[in-house]
Amino acid sequence: MSIRRRHRPFSLALRLTFFISLATIFAFAVLTSIMLSSVKNHFAEMDEQDLNKVKMTLSSILLEPGASEAEKVEKVSVILASYRHISVLMLNADNQMLYQSPGGPDLVPLLNTPQFAESLKTGSVFQWSDRRPGATAQDDHRPKTYRIIAASVSAPYHGKDATCTFVISFSIDFHLHYLDELKYNLWLIAAVMGLLIILIVVFAVHKGHAPLRTVSLKIKNISSENLDVRLDPRTVPVELEQLVISFNHMIERIEDVFTRQSHFSADIAHEMRTPVTNLVTQTEIVLSQPRSIKELEDVLYSSLEEYNRMAKMVSDMLFLAQADDHQLILEHARLDLRAETLKVFDFFEAWAEEQHVSLKMSGHPCWVEGDALMLRRVMNNLLSNAIRYTPEGETVHVTLSENDEWVKVVIANPGPVITPEHLPRLFDRFYRIDASRQRKTAGSGIGLAIVKSIVRAHQGKIHVTSDPVSTRFTLLLPRLKS
Repeated sequence: MSIRRRHRPFSLALRLTFFISLATIFAFAVLTSIMLSSVKNHFAEMDEQDLNKVKMTLSSILLEPGASEAEKVEKVSVILASYRHISVLMLNADNQMLYQSPGGPDLVPLLNTPQFAESLKTGSVFQWSDRRPGATAQDDHRPKTYRIIAASVSAPYHGKDATCTFVISFSIDFHLHYLDELKYNLWLIAAVMGLLIILIVVFAVHKGHAPLRTVSLKIKNISSENLDVRLDPRTVPVELEQLVISFNHMIERIEDVFTRQSHFSADIAHEMRTPVTNLVTQTEIVLSQPRSIKELEDVLYSSLEEYNRMAKMVSDMLFLAQADDHQLILEHARLDLRAETLKVFDFFEAWAEEQHVSLKMSGHPCWVEGDALMLRRVMNNLLSNAIRYTPEGETVHVTLSENDEWVKVVIANPGPVITPEHLPRLFDRFYRIDASRQRKTAGSGIGLAIVKSIVRAHQGKIHVTSDPVSTRFTLLLPRLKS
């Protein structure tokens, strides 16, 4: 089975060269055709003027009263001697030949043609080629070509008026020869100019693509070691400005991903090192000397706590990986967010009393569509953080409200102020502000990252603000339309 190979698209340089050259050559061809047509029409007008001039002269001679036929013929021959390329055939009323220019073409065969009859009737000029054997031009061996005009006048003949007919021919071989040479020269010039144009276009396209090559070289030199490099949009042509801006934005995102990945690797290594170190240390201590069964059980329980902590961290990381790949499968159910939050309140009530922290909720039932377990996990993580950082004797406030589009949940707790530069990064994985904001209890360090992933999966938004009064996490979820 043969696989059809796809042809690679032509390069931009080749396309530009082809279309610009084609357009220019076409313009030259049109100009050449117009010039040839103009010269040809000019010759035709000049020939027609000469023919009409001779026609009027002959008519005036034939209409002269009192002159004999011999005298009229003599005058005609004298006048025609000054016209090099004109020949005349004159017939009297009896269709007898009065005069025929010596050395001229045999015009008698024209007398029975439709063109002759039309010219005789309307005075129009027509073109005729003498294609009889031997009637060829000596220079290029082709039939001689003439422009013909015919006329008839009522002239005195034997004492009474009679119709006299004459045919005037004008040889245009020298015009045609000139047009052939002009056509050859023009097309030769057009061909040479076309070749020059192609060369000029190739050079111009090459120079015009220099900014593209420069940008491409700069992009080629960017690697993971210098992702901080940015291209200056002001140094490129306006056509490339948006491309450079888009590239800079892409590099910024890639740099941010690399930075986050680097920090994430270091953070997860740090988080995993602590429980692994504890397990190794405890095991070495236990193995250093004989232990009782009770001591071994205590070590196993301690190890189990570390295992559970590591298992939770791995589970959270798998959850975030699914969220990043948009693989979270949500259950869509009609939920009262106030009732779901109260269920989380019940879970944290005992721990809050132990921390000497109060929980307070205000707001009416607000309905949303979502996954109950995941939304409870969001409230769980936010409330656990709020309780953890609330001073003793203070209160964590949860406020619910809604408008036409959103259900708004605000979790506010008093405590240390978070400076503005740290606020956007609170949802980063394993992010720590400083020692004063370290967790007082064990945690995976990615709770807020999970919160953000779940909220996004529900088409919602979340942000945080902090001032001396309180730190507030504001959660927005789409309101369920009734």
